[in-house]
Amino acid sequence: MARWWQKKSAPEKGGPVTGEQYFSAEAHGTLPAHIDGPDGRRQVTLAVHDDGVVLSDGNTHRPYRWSDVAHLWHANDMDGEAANGLMITKWLHELLLEFTDGTVVGSLLADPPVVTPEAAFRNGQLSSSPPSVIAPLMQRVNAPVTELHLTRAKARLAAGGQVHFGPLTATPDGLHHHGKKIPWHTITSCRYSVVIFSEDEEELGAMLRMEYEVDGGAHGLPFDWLRIPALDVPDLDVLVRLTEENRT
Repeated sequence: MARWWQKKSAPEKGGPVTGEQYFSAEAHGTLPAHIDGPDGRRQVTLAVHDDGVVLSDGNTHRPYRWSDVAHLWHANDMDGEAANGLMITKWLHELLLEFTDGTVVGSLLADPPVVTPEAAFRNGQLSSSPPSVIAPLMQRVNAPVTELHLTRAKARLAAGGQVHFGPLTATPDGLHHHGKKIPWHTITSCRYSVVIFSEDEEELGAMLRMEYEVDGGAHGLPFDWLRIPALDVPDLDVLVRLTEENRT
């Protein structure tokens, strides 16, 4: 499935940054990243600070505060291969940032591989592995952006406005999805989760998973479901938080 953000072109940054150069405190770490522009993919780095990130491309350093992030996407996946009755797997962490100047930056990183007996893997088990060193750094980006965007979204809804989350639109009275209205009070569950093995292929992957009450729903049950790929939902964690606060 083609993602709309992949079709964007980042504006060219021809020279050194003028104005603010760096944040006062040292970076917590650096994420290798890339920009897909009109001349192809460029490798860049994102230094993660308390107040934002510094995008570096060669000798050019461009700081962005959290308020400069227009949208954020994140997702996890697992890559693996079978060999001699073993499954060699590694967790993937993907982060996408669109800044208010139109620049779109992506970072896709992997944890060290883990070896699991294939029979155990087929039963949904994985061998233990050291804590990820990538996920906490990406969370240092996701957490402050989510808090900032959540505050903005709540203010907009309180004023009677709308907030768009890709295929979903939040309004003061609920969510709207392809012409269907889902009132806040009918939502029984809304979360981000990753399924790495299931007989139902539609369940696999990183998804926004929502359950809500309806009359005469799927298979005669009194509720229905939404399964939307996480990378199709900008600011997914903001949507989850809004749902939790408004459905009760």
